Amino acid sequence: MEPAQRFRDFALLEARGNSPLYHRRALDISVDAEVLALIAALPADKQQPNLILAAARVNGATAVPYSEFRDQLRENWSAISATALCRRTQTNEAGRAATLLPVLARLPGPLSLIEVGASAGLCLYPDRFSYRYDTAALDPDDGPSPVVLTCRTTGAVPIPDRLPLVAHRAGVDLNPLDAGDSEDRQWLSALVWPGQDDRLSRLRSACEIAAADPPTIVTGDLNERVSELVHAAPRESTVDKFRKGWQRRKLVLCP
Repeated sequence: MEPAQRFRDFALLEARGNSPLYHRRALDISVDAEVLALIAALPADKQQPNLILAAARVNGATAVPYSEFRDQLRENWSAISATALCRRTQTNEAGRAATLLPVLARLPGPLSLIEVGASAGLCLYPDRFSYRYDTAALDPDDGPSPVVLTCRTTGAVPIPDRLPLVAHRAGVDLNPLDAGDSEDRQWLSALVWPGQDDRLSRLRSACEIAAADPPTIVTGDLNERVSELVHAAPRESTVDKFRKGWQRRKLVLCP
C-alpha cells in the first residue's frame, strides 16, 4: 500500500473520533507529496502512520499548525527516520487487565503470569491495579492503586471479590521495553495519541509500578522462548495449559 493511502486510511478509519489532531495531521500528510516521498524511502513495515507520528513527536516535530509541523518534520527527518527504523509500535495498555481479571481471579493461586508480546510488561500487574466494575470496587490490600481501571459490563460477568495473588511475572517480546528506562518510557508515551490524556496518565502510573518491581522479559520469538519461561515459573504456582505436551499448567496472557 502506498503511504498516501496508508495515511488516509489511518485518518478516516482509526484516528477519526479518537484523536482529532492525528486525524487532521494524517489527512494533511496524505496529500503532501514532499513528506510522502520521505516516508516512501523507508522500508514498507516502517511506513506505519502511528510509528512515523510517534517518531516525529520524540524528535521535536510537535507543532500544531501543519505548515510548521511539516517544516519540523523535514528539518528533523534524519533523527525521525532513525527512530522509526529502530523502534516498533508497542503500545502497552494496562487497561486490558480489567478484561482479564475475572478469569485470573477464579484460578487457584499463587499465579505465574507469562505474556507474549509483552512490550514493557505492564499487563503483568493485575494485582497492583484498582478496578471499578459498574458499582463494584476492588483495590489491592495496601489500598487504592494509582492505576484505576473503570470497566462497564454487560451480561453475566463473574466480577471477582478479590484480586489474584501473583508470584511470578515474565514475558517475551521481539523488542522488550524497560519501564525503568527514560527513553523507553518516552517512546511508550509517544505512542499514546494526542488527546488521550487518561491513557497517558494510566501508562505513566503503570510504568512506575513495573519499574519498582521489574518483570522478567526476554528477547525473542514466542515460539522459541515461551517454553523456557513456562518451565522457569515457580513449581508451586498455577499456570494454565495452552500447548499440548507441557506437563505443568500454564497461563499465557496475550496482548
